[in-house]
Amino acid sequence: MLNISEKNLRIIENYNLFDDLYMNCFFQHFTEGAQFVLRMILDIPDLVVEEVNVQKVTILNVVSKTTRMDVVARDSEGNKYDIEFQVVPKENLRKRGRYYLSNMDLDMLNRGQDYEKLVEAYVIFICEGDATGDEKPIQHFMMRDEDGVPLKDGHHIVFVDANYDGDWKLKDLMNDFKAKDPNKIKYDVLKNRTKFLKEKEEGLMYLNADLQRLSTEQKLAGLQEGRQEEKKDTIRRMLNKNFAIDTIAQIAEVSIDEVEKVKKEMM
Repeated sequence: MLNISEKNLRIIENYNLFDDLYMNCFFQHFTEGAQFVLRMILDIPDLVVEEVNVQKVTILNVVSKTTRMDVVARDSEGNKYDIEFQVVPKENLRKRGRYYLSNMDLDMLNRGQDYEKLVEAYVIFICEGDATGDEKPIQHFMMRDEDGVPLKDGHHIVFVDANYDGDWKLKDLMNDFKAKDPNKIKYDVLKNRTKFLKEKEEGLMYLNADLQRLSTEQKLAGLQEGRQEEKKDTIRRMLNKNFAIDTIAQIAEVSIDEVEKVKKEMM
């Protein structure tokens, strides 16, 4: 008997690959699946994926913006791939792709290594909608000069519209990404993984554990938010009684700037 709440079973039943938590579980260490998707999208039938990880975080330094990549894969030649599933195509995807590529580059070289060691790097956005507004099902961007001569610097940004209405070679794959019912998935490698996660006890428990973890994190966030509000109430009461700002900061265990902020909100 599965020890999973009816609520969580319904959530799992309605998952597809555009749901972050499900996508993470689906591709985690699933090299065969990542390989299949990359071969299809990039039309490289002999591409061999050797490693795949999900939600890879890259921190350039303490002041730089952190990146969190959905599905990061490495092939047998060392080339790197980041697959991003986007529910809402955002206008900043072009710049985001550029930033992700820069992070991938910095993760490739150690101090003293030659730039020739840089391998091919791909950022692939699979979107529920047209990210570029060009009304094309797929676009593969590389650096070229004004005459169309490729720079061959190894950078690639790919946009795929999973909702493209017309018939095209990846339409079935896009439908599989959006499918909730494993029996409606065409490709066996994706169907079998979906059946494992949604129908087998081991897969269901795996998904349920992540749902429980997410629920706990949300509760903790709520408690933290409540504690912060309690601190604000304490600060307000002490300000109303004309306590010194540095005294309030010490008692409430906050910075003087935070006390000043609450004071401004009260004015």
